[in-house]
Amino acid sequence: MKTRLLALICLFSSFISLASVPFSEKKALVNLYYATDGEHWTIPWDLNAPVETWYGVKISDEHVVSLNLHSNNLRGELPASISELTYLTELNLASNKLGGTIPRSIGELRDLRSLELFLNEFVGFLPVEIGNLDQLEFLSLYHNKFKGPIPSTFNKLENLEIIQLGRNHFSGYFPVQLCELKKLEHLSLHDNLFEGELPAEIAQLSNLEELIITNNKFSGYLPLSLNKLKHLTTLMLKKNSFTKDYHSFTDHMPKDYLSLEPGSVVTDY
Repeated sequence: MKTRLLALICLFSSFISLASVPFSEKKALVNLYYATDGEHWTIPWDLNAPVETWYGVKISDEHVVSLNLHSNNLRGELPASISELTYLTELNLASNKLGGTIPRSIGELRDLRSLELFLNEFVGFLPVEIGNLDQLEFLSLYHNKFKGPIPSTFNKLENLEIIQLGRNHFSGYFPVQLCELKKLEHLSLHDNLFEGELPAEIAQLSNLEELIITNNKFSGYLPLSLNKLKHLTTLMLKKNSFTKDYHSFTDHMPKDYLSLEPGSVVTDY
């Protein structure tokens, strides 16, 4: 342990002359490397080379602004020190084998515009601190093992345009807090454990183009307010327990983009 610590100290010291980014950001990257079995990444980093040469790292004005390690065989857990990358606008760790929970410190990445963690093995509840990412435009967490309700703090993600939460174990009622996100265009909650009725507040999503909630436990009548979503072109409701009266909501929609239960008035499926 002492030998490895000494090696890390020497390595960090050498970074001062090798790269143009702050020490705290270099240290956060190295922590991520070791926490996710960097030696066995598909494309590993040469820690003796300048940071700007590391695969997936983009630097602007001497700060790390983008980290894209999609499909790079990362294993382990996301370290809390990821929060030291305070200038990040893009974090893409999708299609890896990351597990554990998302660290609460993720909420300190206040410049983040895109967060992609889909196709991993994350578990547990989503941290409420994600609600602090008020610049976020794209959030993709599908195909993990998250559980519980969607945090109420998500109503603060006022710049969010796309949210993909499908194929997890989320539960509870439809996350009505998402109805406050006026810029939202794509909402995907499919393959979870949500239940109850869709709220009338869904009409507040005036820019919504895609609503995908297949394979949950939703029930009851669709709210009349759904008809106010004039930009809606994709509506997927299959494998729920809705009362099958869709005609007032679907007449204006292209049939190719409807996915409804057999027996409804739309017979294409």
